Amino acid sequence: MIREDAKEILDENAVPVEMIQRAYLDLAGIHRWLGDTRCIVRAIQRDPRPVHRILDVGCATGMVLDDIRRRLGVDGVGVDVHPHPAIAANVSILQADAVRDPLPEADVAFCMHVAHHLEDADLVRLIANVGRVCRRFILLDVVRHPLPLALFQIFVAPLVSPIVAQDGRRSVRRAYTPEELRRIATSALAGTRGSFRHSVAPFYIRQVLDISYGPCPAPR
Repeated sequence: MIREDAKEILDENAVPVEMIQRAYLDLAGIHRWLGDTRCIVRAIQRDPRPVHRILDVGCATGMVLDDIRRRLGVDGVGVDVHPHPAIAANVSILQADAVRDPLPEADVAFCMHVAHHLEDADLVRLIANVGRVCRRFILLDVVRHPLPLALFQIFVAPLVSPIVAQDGRRSVRRAYTPEELRRIATSALAGTRGSFRHSVAPFYIRQVLDISYGPCPAPR
């Protein structure tokens, strides 16, 4: 599959609030059903050092962040370039471009289904920027492959709002292949003490890039 660059509906500013709320409720449900949320929770639980604060990069309404911080019993903060305060969860959310703007400090950062929204160079910048304030970054995203696209169309799209159904298909077509994501991570960490592990779930339903930046965050 050739990577496409069609903008997703939720990236537009003209979507009514009610439709946005329904879409993000659907997305939070999909993350729970597919095990994405559980995957992030387990990854953080396996951290060898104490985790007191987590950072959700591209948190949107903060629903997933609220779920994860409650499961872990930790403090949480989110950042998003276009937050939705009217329908946000009860978490701290800052408006910021995580690729370029200063970010709040945390022990571990994570992002879900954000990477495919970025071009290679901006994803490299995002990884470097998070490393300035966190010692670890867990990046979870979809995989560009015909199998997850077919599974989404058959089993998920009929059960969710039209926006999520359309954006879900676009997300898979915009996503990176495992080889592309590993290449980007290697480029982002070149010349640093950082390292990463990369895994792909069965049926290509998700891929996870688990980045460790070294013993301490890089200086600003």
